[in-house]
Amino acid sequence: MAQQISTTQQQVLQVFNETSLSSFPMELLEYIFSFLHRDDLLRAMSVCTNWQSLIKSSPNLWRSQTFIFDCSLHVKKKKKVDMLFCTQNFGPHFQTLSVRCRHTDVPNCDCTKMAQQVHLFLTGLRSPELTSFKVYDLQLLQWFCPNKIVPKQISSKLIQMLSSGCRLKVFKMPDTRWPVTEGRQVLDIVFQNSRNTLETLNIAEYFYAHGRFPATWDWFATGLTSLTNLTKLSISLFYLTDELIVSLARVRRGQLAKLSLTANFELWNFHIEQDSWKCLLKACPNIKVSFKIVGYVDNPRVSISALFDSVLPVTKLQIKIPHDSYSRDLPEMGILLEHVRTHYGPWLKSFILVVNNKKEENFDQSLIKLVRDCPHLALVKALVSYYSEDTVKIINRMVSQRRQPPTRH
Repeated sequence: MAQQISTTQQQVLQVFNETSLSSFPMELLEYIFSFLHRDDLLRAMSVCTNWQSLIKSSPNLWRSQTFIFDCSLHVKKKKKVDMLFCTQNFGPHFQTLSVRCRHTDVPNCDCTKMAQQVHLFLTGLRSPELTSFKVYDLQLLQWFCPNKIVPKQISSKLIQMLSSGCRLKVFKMPDTRWPVTEGRQVLDIVFQNSRNTLETLNIAEYFYAHGRFPATWDWFATGLTSLTNLTKLSISLFYLTDELIVSLARVRRGQLAKLSLTANFELWNFHIEQDSWKCLLKACPNIKVSFKIVGYVDNPRVSISALFDSVLPVTKLQIKIPHDSYSRDLPEMGILLEHVRTHYGPWLKSFILVVNNKKEENFDQSLIKLVRDCPHLALVKALVSYYSEDTVKIINRMVSQRRQPPTRH
């Protein structure tokens, strides 16, 4: 058998060696090229004029692109040239474009250089066919990007690109923390040009507003409620007001299928009436809600109180406050878990908890009770202090049983 396989392999290799790849039909070559990375495609263009012509003229090879920028890596001149060549020559073919930024954990890293790379990347980029635009972790907060000119430059280039005729279905730009003016300019273009096409909008932690949030601005409420096809919305909880929630309920008429709320800071006078949430639930009865209290939180008690006050059917819940210095502001975890169990038990499917709970005596039993009484809870991750090692085993056993497919009789 081994000898037969070896012979077959040799025959295939012989045929392949005797066949020129350039003699393949263009459709087959295009299919093969579709598996290559962007950098490999650029290199393949230098092989022969036929390949160059095919790669240049084939929109299918460029429809979905992801660019990654890393503030810890030095970008060589050739890499910059290739990036500019790619965006300026093939940008018109882009339909799905993702930009991901990686930040180093090294203290005092210079993220300005990465922001400048993003600005260079956007220079001359025109993508009229673009339907999905996602930017992750482009943090323009002052201490990440101390050069105030860079956010202005990036917003200017983004506006040029988004004004090139594209009608977006997906716009995701979480964790950007734009200065108010520049962030508004970009959102205005999205609201105006993609008013009748945008289906997914993720602007969680989009603004860095020093306590002045878009909920107080008429332009924000007007733009958000003008989106006629919006079905998925991810937004900071503190961007909302009672008036905006009621307006969303009035214009959505059952369209809003997913709502993701994020809180990683607090506004002391923030409060949403339960009647406003009920109005949204009445308008969108099948809505699925996720809630995140995650990251840098000055006073977790204030952010968590927003969770306590809601009457939303939360299916996914994250509470990640790993900072020891803020543990004094946490409410008793047993009380919080009891609230989650009582109010979200019928819907909860995913629960992630990262806190310094100081080994509260009733925590283990409260968490076990929560998992036991939430019939759909199939994902539990908790980085906390336990009194007993058996707690994790008990929880894992209950969760794993729910993941097993039902037996057929």
